[in-house]
Amino acid sequence: MIVGGHGPPLQESYEIRFEDITSSSRIQFKNVFGSVEKTRITDVNGSGAAFLDFDRDGLLDIYAVNGSRNGEEPGNVLYRNEGNGRFTDVTAKAGVADRRWGLGAAAADYDNDGFVDLYVTNYGRNTLYRNTGNGAFTDVTERSGTGRNGYSAGAAFGDYNRDGRLDLFVASYLEYDASLPIARGLSCSYKGIPVFCGPAGFKGGRNILYRNNGDGTFSDVTSETGVEAQEPHYSFTAVFDDFNADGWIDLFVANDSTANYLYQNLGNGKFKEIGLQSGVALSEDGRAQAGMGVAVRDYNNDGRTDILVTNFSDDYNTLYRNDGGMNFTDVSFAAGIAQPSFPMLAWGALLEDFDNDGWSDAFIANGHIYPQVDSRPVNTTYKQWLQLYKNSAGRFQEIGDAAGLRRVGQLSARAAIAGDINNDGGVDVLVSQIDGPAVLLSNRSRRGAWIILDLEGAQSNRSAVGARVRVTTGQLTQWRTVQAGASYISQNDLRLHFGLGQATEIDELEVLWPSTKRTVMTKVKTNQVLKVREE
Repeated sequence: MIVGGHGPPLQESYEIRFEDITSSSRIQFKNVFGSVEKTRITDVNGSGAAFLDFDRDGLLDIYAVNGSRNGEEPGNVLYRNEGNGRFTDVTAKAGVADRRWGLGAAAADYDNDGFVDLYVTNYGRNTLYRNTGNGAFTDVTERSGTGRNGYSAGAAFGDYNRDGRLDLFVASYLEYDASLPIARGLSCSYKGIPVFCGPAGFKGGRNILYRNNGDGTFSDVTSETGVEAQEPHYSFTAVFDDFNADGWIDLFVANDSTANYLYQNLGNGKFKEIGLQSGVALSEDGRAQAGMGVAVRDYNNDGRTDILVTNFSDDYNTLYRNDGGMNFTDVSFAAGIAQPSFPMLAWGALLEDFDNDGWSDAFIANGHIYPQVDSRPVNTTYKQWLQLYKNSAGRFQEIGDAAGLRRVGQLSARAAIAGDINNDGGVDVLVSQIDGPAVLLSNRSRRGAWIILDLEGAQSNRSAVGARVRVTTGQLTQWRTVQAGASYISQNDLRLHFGLGQATEIDELEVLWPSTKRTVMTKVKTNQVLKVREE
């Protein structure tokens, strides 16, 4: 029997397991990012990645962002999915190397031509690539007006004003000034070890909301929409989602060493920042944490979208339960997320149903920022284990070892992105590593039934970003939202994956499009990739 709400897990026989297939996949990407010694704050954040189907063949391709070191700018890489578990480097043909100091990526169809586009954030000028539809991209940054020059981090697409065009939010980490004393090498300490100084002392970067004008250009509407902070925080990852289910997408931003932002969309072209009063700005005991990665998903199947934020070592990753009415509660300890996270310095965050039992599990990518910790017995290491938290009806248990993640070894991990690369119903994961190779993990779990929904908007934006989907099987009801921007400054698959346990068909499937139109389907077969178009 399939259960919902707060009942027991669907089947104890399900088992999550991953296998490292990087070598056989022919992915040979290696990130470089700042000095090896990590003597400045600009050296340690690492780069993100994106899953996207750039050529519309139904298979997820990979875009990996790269950094820079002493003038060495190896460039980003686009891998085309060949459909046999192997990938081919098509960067040169596609024209997306972007040989700058790269950080994040977001992917969606901003011009509604049916082909997914790319936005890349950099330490320096950001880049917007328009997909021309013939296997190549064109750099349209200057014409579009989105080339913000600074120290950007995460980016997210979302149609905040519901005009059918995707707008763009760009998070900025800080205003870096290499002339400041705090930026000159190892002048601070961590547990008695000389290290570079953190963000405190630098000015926070200015986040930007760009409105899509519909003619290939964007306008900076940060001030007029209410998302400009008087004292900018150190922003990393941003995610659009409709947290109060009123039909208008809101915006959550994870901030390092400062309070997180939650911008409520008022539906009149303006936002109101409500992080403190909503309960997501600080930890349970009222502290600002080092927010880096974000996963936004309904983890307990109560119909409300929750928020998972990753943080620094000697602190805990924070799970905010959505209680309705834009009110959240820190349930990190009660849900089992907090305690295993203390030794880790966490970045990428995923909430995905890896065994298809109907409950979203948590995958966390970890890695420290100070190589010097390996020289002292300080209860942490520079390279760290990946973590996997199995969700049993809203309660998590860390099972990374049993899931095969220890066989991957310790990594200097940063981003983690989720998507089904072979359309077999199992969500796979790509992990990026600072100064190291990317790792592709194939989902080899013993798992239940599934469905993947590939949504296409008509009156809504073509990528259907912001669409909310309800899937009901028996007594279990699940919700998902199409998001363009997630994890740690990265991009997951735009398609929506649902684990369905023992169900052989979906009783009812409902799509709430950003345009406010609804699509309802009944008696839908499981174990398929289903294309749903807005009529």
